[in-house]
Amino acid sequence: MIKSNSSSNIALIKYMGKTDSTLNRPTNSSLSWTIDHLKTFIEVIPTNEVKDNWAPLESEYSINLNEKSINRFLSFWCFLKDHFGIKGKYQIKSANNFPYGCGLASSASSFSALTKAAYKLSLSQGGNELSVADLAALSSQGSGSSCRSFESGWVCWQDNVIKKIDLPYKNLIHKVVVVESGEKKVSSSEAHRLVAGSSLFPGRVERAENRLIQLIQALQNENWRDAYQISWAEFWDMHALFETSKPHFGYMTHETIECLNLVREVWSINSDGPIVTMDAGPNIHFLFRPEQEEFCNKMLNKFFKNFKVL
Repeated sequence: MIKSNSSSNIALIKYMGKTDSTLNRPTNSSLSWTIDHLKTFIEVIPTNEVKDNWAPLESEYSINLNEKSINRFLSFWCFLKDHFGIKGKYQIKSANNFPYGCGLASSASSFSALTKAAYKLSLSQGGNELSVADLAALSSQGSGSSCRSFESGWVCWQDNVIKKIDLPYKNLIHKVVVVESGEKKVSSSEAHRLVAGSSLFPGRVERAENRLIQLIQALQNENWRDAYQISWAEFWDMHALFETSKPHFGYMTHETIECLNLVREVWSINSDGPIVTMDAGPNIHFLFRPEQEEFCNKMLNKFFKNFKVL
C-alpha cells in the first residue's frame, strides 16, 4: 500500500481562465497561501480487478464523488501510470479532512496528493527521481491550482512555473467560514470555461498581473491594510466574471454577503482585521497574522459562531 497526502491552497491573486484547457495553462499568474491544515489523504492498494477503481476513504468528510468526478480522477491516475510506467491495477481511496466541492480548493489537494502517490509508487518500482518543480508541472495537468500545493507558505505560479516566495508574513493563521458545505452546481473547471464569455474578461489578465505586483509589494513592505484591500478587490473581480458570463452564474449566498459585511465592519472599527478572499464557491477564507490570534478568536466567536469554522 502507498499512502500520500497534500494540502489545499488559497489564491489571493486568482487563476481564472485558461490559454490551453488540455494542459490547464492559466491566462495569468497567481499567488497563493498553502493551507497546511486542510488536506486530502490517499491510499493506493494493489488489486486483482480488471481495471483501476476509486473508493472513498473513511473520514469525517467522506467524499462521495459523482461519476463525472470519478472518471476525471481515474483518467488522471491512468495518465500518471502511463507517464511513470507503473505496472499493475490499483484501488485508489481518498478522503479530505474538509468538505469537498464547495470552494475550498479540494481539487488542488486531491490531484497533488494523487500525483505524489503515483510518484511514490513509481519509485517503489524502480522509477526515476523528479524535482518538486517537475512534479508540480505534472500535477497541474490534472488540476491547474494543484501545482501550488507542492510548496508551503507563499507560492507564485508564473509562466507555468511555481516558486516559493519569501515574504515577511510567515506562519499566518488560516480560517475558513463554511457558509455552505454542499457541492456547488457549477464546477471550477466549468467556471474557467464560462468566464471567457464575460464582458469583463477583456482586461482581466492585465488587472490580475498588476494586482500581483501590488500585492507582493504590499506584503514585502508589511502593509497589511493594502494587502487586504488588493485581495478584496481581486476576489470580487473574479466573482464579477461569474455574474457577467453567458450564461451568468454565481456562488455567493445571502449569508456570504452578510459575513463579508461583518468583516468590513471589523476593519472599520479596528482599522485592522484579516486578509479576506474567496474561491469559486460561497465560503470565505481569512488570513490572520500570528500576533492576531486572540483577535481572530474573538472575531470568529462574536460574528461567526453560527457557522462551522475550519
